[in-house]
Amino acid sequence: MTRSARSSRLRDDRGSATAETAIVLPVVVVMVVVVLLAGAGLGSQLRLESAARGAARELARGEDPAAAIETAQRIGGEGTQVTLSSEGVWVRVETTRTLHAPAGALSGASWSLDAEAEARREPHLVDGGAP
Repeated sequence: MTRSARSSRLRDDRGSATAETAIVLPVVVVMVVVVLLAGAGLGSQLRLESAARGAARELARGEDPAAAIETAQRIGGEGTQVTLSSEGVWVRVETTRTLHAPAGALSGASWSLDAEAEARREPHLVDGGAP
């Protein structure tokens, strides 16, 4: 192979790395954004579940419902809504929260997350302490 044939082939490949990067980079950026949003959503879901469990434990111990709601809102974060209910010896707490996407391509998107927990009231709070 002559010198001129080899150098012309190299010149033809110049810029292909830049073109490949220009095609692949937007895909990588979108994947990173999706992973970050999914991680934030998962973290918020775990906080909501912890909030529901914490409030249910407080109610099961006989604490004031206002204190249980405050605990759930503190653990769940800003905007956490709490619903309390009870049936017989069981107490139930439901927590909900709406996440809003930050400004940008997903501006205006929102996700509603919810969690629930149940707990059995302490024996001394039920029927005079009967098991």
